[in-house]
Amino acid sequence: MPAASALLVALTGGIGAGKSTVAAILESAGARLIDADSVARDVVAPSAETEHLRQQIAALLGDGVTHDDGSLDRQAIADRVFADEALRRAYNGLIHPAIRDEVGRRIADERCRGGIIVHEIPLLSAHSSPLPWTYDVIVTVEADAAERADRLSRIRGYDSAEAWRRIRAQGEETDRVAIADIVVRTDADRAETSRRALELWDQLTRRASQAPDAAQR
Repeated sequence: MPAASALLVALTGGIGAGKSTVAAILESAGARLIDADSVARDVVAPSAETEHLRQQIAALLGDGVTHDDGSLDRQAIADRVFADEALRRAYNGLIHPAIRDEVGRRIADERCRGGIIVHEIPLLSAHSSPLPWTYDVIVTVEADAAERADRLSRIRGYDSAEAWRRIRAQGEETDRVAIADIVVRTDADRAETSRRALELWDQLTRRASQAPDAAQR
């Protein structure tokens, strides 16, 4: 039995919606963050344990997706998989099981410490495959698709076609909202997003205080 209870929160949302911004605010407020992007980097970081997976990815995607030190070129991979739906699905079939296993290990470790755990997870929706853990709260961060495309162009330097291609590849807002307990809109400016993120933190802390056995559900 865990030594302490914890509230496990899924934080999802489409690309460009501000999910990472909200996650950073929650972390500053006291949440312990499990960042899916960080996990994705760790499971393919050069090591003997990850060599087989890296070789499988290189064989699938071809030349030019690894650096001289054996690490993966994430931009080159993104450029290829977002341009080819079949290739993207095959790549996800390789990388997602490794990410899922590592996230599960981190969740199990964090659950024993109590408090609020926020798992920043892209692509969680009504069509997602079942996971080997259960969230206590699911939050999705959403903004109008045109606003998201504009952010991807202004902040990440994508051209319009690439921005919209990545938005469409991540599914529909309605499918994320369908499973969410809480929806945080970020269509307004950064100050308003910060205010809403702190309101979310207040909601989560209230839920955590009302559910002392959350870690055992």
